[in-house]
Amino acid sequence: MGKRMDRYANKKRGRQESFSQRGMPKQKQKKKPGLIATFFKIVFTTLLIFCIGAGGAAFAYYKITGGFPTAKQQAQDKPVSSNAKDTSFLDALKKKNLKINVAVFGVDGDGTRTDVMFVVHFDSEKQMTNLVSMPRDTRVKFAPDVVNYMEKQNKYYQSPTKLNAVHAYAGKEDGPEVLVKQLEHMLGVEIDHYVKVDLNAFRKIVDTVGGVEVDVPQNMYYEDPYQDLYINLKKGKQVLDGDKAEQLVRFRHYPMGDIARVEVQQQFLKAFAQKVMSSDSIIKNIPNYIKMVYSDVETDVTLSDALKYVNYINSVDASKIKMETLPGVPQDINGISYYIYDEEDTKEMVNRIFYGIGLEEDTEQIGDSKEYNIEVANGGYTQGLAGRVSEKLKSDGYTITEVSTYTGGKEEHTRIIIKEAGIGQDLKDYFVDAKIEMDDGSLPDGIDIKIIIGTGQTDIND
Repeated sequence: MGKRMDRYANKKRGRQESFSQRGMPKQKQKKKPGLIATFFKIVFTTLLIFCIGAGGAAFAYYKITGGFPTAKQQAQDKPVSSNAKDTSFLDALKKKNLKINVAVFGVDGDGTRTDVMFVVHFDSEKQMTNLVSMPRDTRVKFAPDVVNYMEKQNKYYQSPTKLNAVHAYAGKEDGPEVLVKQLEHMLGVEIDHYVKVDLNAFRKIVDTVGGVEVDVPQNMYYEDPYQDLYINLKKGKQVLDGDKAEQLVRFRHYPMGDIARVEVQQQFLKAFAQKVMSSDSIIKNIPNYIKMVYSDVETDVTLSDALKYVNYINSVDASKIKMETLPGVPQDINGISYYIYDEEDTKEMVNRIFYGIGLEEDTEQIGDSKEYNIEVANGGYTQGLAGRVSEKLKSDGYTITEVSTYTGGKEEHTRIIIKEAGIGQDLKDYFVDAKIEMDDGSLPDGIDIKIIIGTGQTDIND
């Protein structure tokens, strides 16, 4: 995927320290009024795409204060963000490439359960914005780091559980960081930031843009006095204000269950993005909207972060936003409705959406792996196979720097782990059902590609 900003590597190390060493997420300072501009457009449009939001936030800050903040002002105003580095505006403009992942959570009335969850991936070089919806009913086992945190904090939890309960078990204060850790475990990607929006903010945001036109797919009627939830929508195309938009995204009683609910949410989000990004009046009046929603939004984005992203506003095209749903199927277990996600299909989706692997490319765009250092590891049951594979690849011009025995878990298919996108495709022809994966940090220094031979491979393909 190329080089990431140092800030993201630092942030990941900070999260790992936060859970494994101290046993709890980072503590966040209460947001101060001086940072209103940092968050608003993030909130306003990051319901879909984070980077436009951050750019707008910087613009709004400039309009309100008459200039960009000094390093001293940033240090006084910004919330704690693990190991974040202050970056000047001019430094930010020098950045040509940005790849970033942001988790967006919509929480229920009491702020505990996450009714809406999705992860946004933005790539400025490819001008690509992808959104992956995470169904609330997804059945999950707590990630090891999350279990460690919950036990150290003596917090009650049940595992397996539904994904939307993870935030609730961790509590309002630490819920976002814990849920981010769970999503990272499920998807195998690093999430750089999160934005949490409650129902008040959601309604205000929709109302400030003058409502959103949506084709409601069916008549919707539901009452739940306990949650103070009353839904009454008629089928057909209509402009929804904040209250009705909330009814739409919270309605759950579809013939296809939670998956249909996610599809309706995606349709609404796309309509919302197009409305916001096509309206000059909305963009120009950002400062006037800020105070309406600020108090209802939580995020770990700092002002220095926002300034980093200001150069990427023109890299986002609302018409090119792609939305997908975590692969899986609905299933009842002991009378409880769950969504069972498919781990193999999820890996393929992540490789395609977050790393661009698996997309149709011209052969000229597929990198030759012969100039990269390759390790061949035998993860199967055929003795000597790694050596034979190594000799074959060497004879074909590849650089094999190490042959080893894989000691991790057995998998049937062969895994080709790569350090950067665009390489490894030419190695797939040597194996049966080989899959390419992006490095998660496990590759040792000096190794660019690691081939882990699967149990289904008994010899090398000629």
